[in-house]
Amino acid sequence: MNIHRTLILIFFPFYLSGVLCANQGNGEVAPNFILFYIDDLGWADTSVQMMEAEKDSKSNFYRTPNLELLAKDGMVFSNAYAPAPTCTPSRLSIQTGKTPARLRCTIVNDVMAFKEHLSWEDEISLADVLNATKQGYVSAHFGKGMGKDRMSDFGYSISDEYDSAPNGNYHGDYVDIRSRKPLPESDPKRINSLIKESREFLDEYAGTKPFFMMISHYAVHVPYAADPELIKEYAERLEPGDFNLNGYLAADQPKNTDAGVYRRLQFAAMVDQIDQHLGQVIAQLKSKGQYENTYIIYTSDNGGGLGPNGPLRYGKATLFEGGLRVPMVVRGPGVLKGARCATPVVQWDFLPTFHDLSKSLIELPEDLDGGSLRNVFEQGNAGSVERPFPGMVFHYPTYFAAPISVLRIGDYKYMKHLNSGEAKLFDMSTDYRESTDISELNDGLVKEFDGLLEDYLDQVNAYGVAEVYAARYLQLDEFERRAHEVFQQEQRKGSATKAVSLNKLEKELARFKRNREEVVLNKNSNSWIKPGIE
Repeated sequence: MNIHRTLILIFFPFYLSGVLCANQGNGEVAPNFILFYIDDLGWADTSVQMMEAEKDSKSNFYRTPNLELLAKDGMVFSNAYAPAPTCTPSRLSIQTGKTPARLRCTIVNDVMAFKEHLSWEDEISLADVLNATKQGYVSAHFGKGMGKDRMSDFGYSISDEYDSAPNGNYHGDYVDIRSRKPLPESDPKRINSLIKESREFLDEYAGTKPFFMMISHYAVHVPYAADPELIKEYAERLEPGDFNLNGYLAADQPKNTDAGVYRRLQFAAMVDQIDQHLGQVIAQLKSKGQYENTYIIYTSDNGGGLGPNGPLRYGKATLFEGGLRVPMVVRGPGVLKGARCATPVVQWDFLPTFHDLSKSLIELPEDLDGGSLRNVFEQGNAGSVERPFPGMVFHYPTYFAAPISVLRIGDYKYMKHLNSGEAKLFDMSTDYRESTDISELNDGLVKEFDGLLEDYLDQVNAYGVAEVYAARYLQLDEFERRAHEVFQQEQRKGSATKAVSLNKLEKELARFKRNREEVVLNKNSNSWIKPGIE
C-alpha cells in the first residue's frame, strides 16, 4: 500500500474531529469534482464545436445537448490530449499525473508490465490528493478501470464492488466475462448501471460531504450496443450526407455500407445516452445546491475509434491527431463561462490541478509530469500551464502497430518512427490536419526536438521498441506453455475430452503463431500507421 495513503488513513480521522467537512477553514467551501471519462470518443463526436474556426470539429448527426449547455457554462478546449492513443495507459496516467513513458505502461496488453510484474498502487492518485485535504472528501469510481488494477488500490473509498452489475471495473460487454453471457438489452455497455450508481452516490453525499466521482463509461467502445428505441430514433432522422463513410475506417469497421450505417446509429445512440447521463447528473447537482461548487470535466481516454475523426488524421491506436486529440469541456468555480481555450493541455495535468484547486496537503511527487490548469481555467488563452518539462511526450513503442514517439511543444508536433528513425514535423497552429510535413525545411528544429525527446525518454528510463518486441515473444512463449499445460491436464480427464482439448490447443497455437507473425511484420515495417493500412 502507498505509504502516503497509509498515513492519511491513520492520522486524518483525528484531523477531522470538529472540522466542518465542506469548509476549507478560511470561509471557502471545498469544491466537488466529477470526471466524465468516455471510452474512444473522438474529437468531433459531439455536437459541441471543439475549435471555433473549424466547423468539422463537431458532429452534424450526434446529439449532445447537455454537453452544449455545459460548454456555455464553462470552457471548451480545442487542444486537449489524452495521454495515449489507447485506453489502459491513459487510465493509469490520468490517475497519477505522469506520462505512460514514465510509468512504463504505454500500450494495451503492455508486455513490459507483464515481463517486469509492474504495479502502480504506490503512486499518489487523484483520490489520494483529495483524501489529503482535511475536508473529509469521499471519492468514488464507477465503470471501466485498468483491468487487473482495482480502483480501491488507488485510494477510492467507493469503487469496484459497488457497481450494480459487479465486474471489478473491468469489462462492459458481459454479465460474466468467463461465460461470455451478454448484458441484458436494458443495460447496454452498462450505461444504466452507471447512471444508477452515480445517482445513488450523489443522493447520499452531494451537499453532505465534498466528493470526487469518476464516471468511466464503457461506451463508445466496440462492440457497439445501445437502447434499441434510441437507435430507431436516429434511424428515422437519418438523411443522405449525415456522415462520410469514405473517410478513415478503423480496422474493425465493416466495409459494407449498410453495416457501417447501422454502426453509426448505434454509436450515435451511445453518445446520446451518455449525454443524457450528464444531464441527469447536472440536474441532480442543481437540486442539491451543489452545481455551482462542482468542477465537471468531460473528456475521452483516447482519440476516436470509429472514424473519420472530423478533420483530424487517422484515429485510435495512432499518434496522429485523430488518435490523441480528444474533446474536453470543463466548468466549475472560477472557470470562465462560455470561453474557449487553445492552450495545449493533457490529462496528466489533472492530478496537479485537483491538488491546486482542493488545497491538498499531500506533497506531490518530484517526478510529476503535469501542471495545474487553474491558470487557464481562470484566464483562458491568456493563461499558461507550468510543467517540469517544456513539452508533452507521447511514447508508443508498440508491437502491433507503428512504433512512434511524439513531442508536442509550442506550436509544433515532432514525430519519430522508432523502427526507421524517420521524422515528421507539423505546425499545429496552421496544420492540425497534419497534411504538410515541414521537417525537411526545418532541420534545426528537428535536431533540437529530437534531442529534447531523447533526453526525456532517457530521464524516465522509458523502454524502447526492441525491448517490447522481445517481451512480446516471451509473453507468447508463456502463453504457449500454459496452453500445453492445460492440454495435458484435460487429457488426463479421460477420452471424452481428448478430442475437444486437442482441437482447442491447435486453435490456440495457430493464434499464437499469427501473433508472432504480427510482431515480425511490424518489426520490418516503416508504416506510420499499421502494415497493410497505409
